[in-house]
Amino acid sequence: AAGGGGAGEDTSFRWQCVEQPIGKLLFQRFLEGAPGLAAAGALWAELEAYERCEEAERSGAAAALRKRFFTPGGAEHCSFLSAAATATPTGEAPPTAAAMTVMAAMT
Repeated sequence: AAGGGGAGEDTSFRWQCVEQPIGKLLFQRFLEGAPGLAAAGALWAELEAYERCEEAERSGAAAALRKRFFTPGGAEHCSFLSAAATATPTGEAPPTAAAMTVMAAMT
């Protein structure tokens, strides 16, 4: 139903703020403009960059992400992240899935 919030409309964070370009842009601008959430916006941008980087660069990029955002005292430590979200992965799984779940929990 157009504009009515009817049944069948996807109101999930992922659909509204990740998959829809205008929703994504507006949410990212909100994060950048909110003093306590700017680090979350930076983390999101870096996670997207991580997803685009070459396979050979991923290990170094993941280490930089963990140091910058997941480590207490890091340049932009995201203290709102759970211990599970910031745990060093076993193997070299990308941190994106956990971080996107955290972003969804913030809304």
